[in-house]
Amino acid sequence: MSEIQLNIDRPLGPVKPIHGVNNGPVTYGSLVDVSDYFVSMGVPLVRLHDPNWPHPREVDIHIVFPDFSKDPADPDSYNFSQTDEYLRTVAATGAKIVYRLGESIEHTEKKYFVHPPENYEKWAQICIGIIRHYNEGWADGFHYGIEYWEIWNEPDYSVRMWSGTHEQYYSLYETAATAIKRYDPSLKVGGPAVARPTADFVPEFLEHCREKRVPLDFFSWHTYTADPQVIAGRALHVRAMLDQYGFKDTESHLNEWNYFVADFGTIWQKGNEYLRADTFNRQKGEEGASFAAYILTLLQDLPVDAANYYDGQPTALFCGLFDYHGVPQKTYYTFQAFESLRRHNVRLHCELPEDANGLSCLAAKEENGPVAALLANFHNEDRAVNLRLNGLADSGATYERIQIYSIDKERNLELIQENQLSSAEWKLELQKYSVLYVRVLP
Repeated sequence: MSEIQLNIDRPLGPVKPIHGVNNGPVTYGSLVDVSDYFVSMGVPLVRLHDPNWPHPREVDIHIVFPDFSKDPADPDSYNFSQTDEYLRTVAATGAKIVYRLGESIEHTEKKYFVHPPENYEKWAQICIGIIRHYNEGWADGFHYGIEYWEIWNEPDYSVRMWSGTHEQYYSLYETAATAIKRYDPSLKVGGPAVARPTADFVPEFLEHCREKRVPLDFFSWHTYTADPQVIAGRALHVRAMLDQYGFKDTESHLNEWNYFVADFGTIWQKGNEYLRADTFNRQKGEEGASFAAYILTLLQDLPVDAANYYDGQPTALFCGLFDYHGVPQKTYYTFQAFESLRRHNVRLHCELPEDANGLSCLAAKEENGPVAALLANFHNEDRAVNLRLNGLADSGATYERIQIYSIDKERNLELIQENQLSSAEWKLELQKYSVLYVRVLP
């Protein structure tokens, strides 16, 4: 039988709060509101891109500044009303915000707003007007203290997100990033939210920033996959590229990720509606839940400074946390369990067996208090493991009880065992594609 060793006597520091999401807790004009669930899962960081309240435009430049001929210095040139309400709902959850400056994706044959701006300098001043409104109270605004400002989304992807050339995006980024940092050096500016972090776009962009001395406080990138090692490989690749081009202090943000078993090139084609349904149902089910637990664990030891699951808003498609009624799905309960574990202030060392394919363990404890572990079986077979608790005698506490909660095909973080802790070993049964949350209590 495989064995997981949880070393209570080997602290590793805090658990990284990398369970951010994209978009806020309301949809359909705030008719559906999952704010309480956002608070329960302790969302630390919300990135705003393609929100759906009630259409995917609220934070876009053309909504906030509808007439490009107007003066960016004049408060009357802006229409903040819808965006104000949307950001209010996000801020009310306690989450910090990444504001994407740019436009939402356009799937229509005709593209309306994803074109390079007519005047880059003016576009940058509009961005500064938005910053002033949400951070300094300008134009009857707010003091949200938004730190992260991201310039555009996936300009490397296709005409759906950017109709210009790569060089035009590099120039826009240079102009906007320089202007924002000149206006307030304390802000963190970044991008480009690349869809393909291993493609040539990345070194070309980094070379442009290095040559022109353009500020890059954070570099953002995306990955949708069914293979956790793809995320691991890209995280290492991005960090290596940043270091190679001299951006050793630049943060790495994986700010779109999800479990995705299909192919983007075919999933939207006519006749593939059943494939689409299967893909998104698997995101919301036990497969997506166990994948998320595995990734949240994997990211702890990867050079990733922030992460945002796509998506947090209650919608029918990419959101694996809720359905469009606002009902929490199995992946939500993984995030809730992760937040419960993260509240323990010291991460603990875990050792996995050699045959740990798809098996992960993340553990933490409170000083002289409870121990928690999040175990994932991202695998298509049931497996039994021994959980060995090392260092119990030297922990400074007497542990007496063990509780085991399960996320699986039938259960949503439900208590399945509660017993006296009679030894330092405990046998655990993990169903295929399941998550266990284990508590060891004084």
